[in-house]
Amino acid sequence: MEQTVLDYSILSKRRNDLFGISIVSIVVYHYCLLSKLAVAKIYCALVGSVGVPVFLMLSGMGLFFSMSKNASIGQFYKKRLVRVVIPYAIVATVHFALRCIIKKQGIVAFLRGVFFVNFVLKSSSQFWFVAFILVMYLLFPLFFKLFRTGKYNFIKLLILCGIVVAANFALSRLAPSLYENIEVMLTRIPAFLIGVYLGEMAYNKRAVKLPFWLISILGGAAFLYISIMRNVTDAVFSAYIVRYSETIYALLVMMVLSIVLEAIHSDGFSKICAFFGSMSLELYLVHVSLRTIMNLLGLPVENIIYYAVMVVVAVGISFVLQKFDAFATKKLTTPRKAKSA
Repeated sequence: MEQTVLDYSILSKRRNDLFGISIVSIVVYHYCLLSKLAVAKIYCALVGSVGVPVFLMLSGMGLFFSMSKNASIGQFYKKRLVRVVIPYAIVATVHFALRCIIKKQGIVAFLRGVFFVNFVLKSSSQFWFVAFILVMYLLFPLFFKLFRTGKYNFIKLLILCGIVVAANFALSRLAPSLYENIEVMLTRIPAFLIGVYLGEMAYNKRAVKLPFWLISILGGAAFLYISIMRNVTDAVFSAYIVRYSETIYALLVMMVLSIVLEAIHSDGFSKICAFFGSMSLELYLVHVSLRTIMNLLGLPVENIIYYAVMVVVAVGISFVLQKFDAFATKKLTTPRKAKSA
């Protein structure tokens, strides 16, 4: 009987499921950060914000597949930027307009919010992910060119991640105030780079070997130790240690979830995951926006009833917004057919 070899394409096969699970885990984590319930502490310790690096790795992997099938850089930029800019422009316009009304601020504050100035200068990080992913999209053709051959990819990944870690360390020493504002973005870069690396591995169906399990299990164990210490004893660890160990933990979580999902092969569960995964960007934008506005209005977001209502509203808005985004993206990015003579 022929033995089936596990390969990285399982991550691509279960990508939609993983997207859905990651965005739901992020929404739950955002509540647990505010809650004083014991179960919330446990969730923060064992799961934390692992959905974020999972989301970023899946994004990098998906981009690799996309560019492998269509190498047109112009079409790539057009499609990807439109896909992000449209929902962000809609949500950010409403969000910052409401903030300015509530806080009695003017047009300058509105513009500073929409164009990420307050994120860089004042650590207003609700929409950091959008700033991050736009920069990664712009740089992606370079990453794709670097990793597409498959030669020495692991060495290339280590070098790139080493440069990122060194740059983070240098900036934290040279401009600590600035770094504190944007570290949530800068420390996430390795997760995206790993996603691009995984994209090549999945696209070419490379086998999952022992080093992967050793690295992911050891890194995952390190993260769990750090996370439990932070949530149980209030121990303090540097942002680098937390983010990078969490990224390795996310690798393990992704692979284990993919194997489990493949084994149970539940169409019903996959449909639920796909439902949330299809509007993951919109749900991220809408729920962080609503959460912030509720805080400004003095509504107790840490109350599970209020938070649950907010999530239901966010899902409804995100569903409608995703449909509009899909329609607009198709209209704006589909090449026009030449008129017949």
